[in-house]
Amino acid sequence: MDQSVAIQESLEEGATCRTAVQGVLTAGDSVESRLLGLVETCGEHAIYVYTHRRMAIAAEDVCLERVIPITEDFVVEEVVLDDDLPVIGADVTVRLGSEADQLTVRLPFGSQTRTFLREVVRSIPVLKLNYLIKKW
Repeated sequence: MDQSVAIQESLEEGATCRTAVQGVLTAGDSVESRLLGLVETCGEHAIYVYTHRRMAIAAEDVCLERVIPITEDFVVEEVVLDDDLPVIGADVTVRLGSEADQLTVRLPFGSQTRTFLREVVRSIPVLKLNYLIKKW
């Protein structure tokens, strides 16, 4: 199920949810599910973090918790936890954000997660500039 539809319905006019993935926050002892959406507004990108009641299929199912802007210092890095054993096909834990605002989340193995992370990396301003320079 494409949960980006629920995010798109919750956004203001002019904003577009490019892709979304559901993950689990890894901070602390609690296990809390969140829906992450890569949202573009006027050429700027951000990660929108939503709480949700169930499988998010409509705007009523999600509630915006926070917005993490994607800026030049934005980083996407895999986190290897002490209790993780490297297993092919396992979920992946990533840290997203800048020094000022970070999020560590465990994302499910699969194409939806790969697509989400690929699109987030592509939206980082410095990488876009480097890509354009190399392409030129």
